[in-house]
Amino acid sequence: MSEFVKRIATIIVLVSILALLFLYGTNTSLVFTIYLVTLLSFNEWLSITSKPKYYIVPFFILLCLIDYNKWIDIGLFSLFYLILLIIMMYLTFNHESYLREKIKQHSLLYGVILNLSFFLFLLNLYPYDHTLGTKSYLLDNKHYFIILISLVSFIDMSAYLSGKLIGKNKITSAISPNKTYEGYIGALVLTTFTFIMVSHHFNFQWTSMDIVLLLVFIVMVFFGDFLMSLIKRIFEIKDTGSLLPGHGGVLDRLDSYFTSLPIFYLWFMF
Repeated sequence: MSEFVKRIATIIVLVSILALLFLYGTNTSLVFTIYLVTLLSFNEWLSITSKPKYYIVPFFILLCLIDYNKWIDIGLFSLFYLILLIIMMYLTFNHESYLREKIKQHSLLYGVILNLSFFLFLLNLYPYDHTLGTKSYLLDNKHYFIILISLVSFIDMSAYLSGKLIGKNKITSAISPNKTYEGYIGALVLTTFTFIMVSHHFNFQWTSMDIVLLLVFIVMVFFGDFLMSLIKRIFEIKDTGSLLPGHGGVLDRLDSYFTSLPIFYLWFMF
């Protein structure tokens, strides 16, 4: 079976699972899925960084404690995490060797931060009513998951197609040398244009701030892919795993979500 066929088959299976979850799932099954995906992702992180697998037990306990106690203010956390990502972005493009060294030295900490933030954002992907002080169920807000997945998938797809069709000028970086400027610019233009057209179709009243946040979101999606490429080069691997035929591992699929979720949360939840 060719890699292309494997990729298509995997996409069909994943989309089918998500469709069943959103159509017939319960709030409990959605929360369970978030736990499962986070643990699979952290397990791959332990594998690629050669850390003992027993670390997954205290990490699971940490997830349960945070979920049960609800002591983290997700709004403040999103700002803190976004600042951390901006610092990492600066280091990636200006002090790459320093960042490589730090990720290698503190790989467990980086893995906990990336996966824990992913877990927190998804588990709180619903608007908080500041007036009434109430929260709704995740399943009642599943449309936010659909918007998030659709946006990230469209950006990835448009960047890939733009790069293949018109990509000529490769970016000057050893981290991801096959990417082109045309691919990135094409994704920016196509995603922005599509967002405006879809908004008009559904009578969504967008503002200039929505466009600004969308552009920042797109950039963070790009950075997630770039950051995971750097991490794979640090630990000298091609794929983070083999769980998803034709796509690599779970980490390979979540890279853009790790970096774009804080912007998405601030954009749609506040």
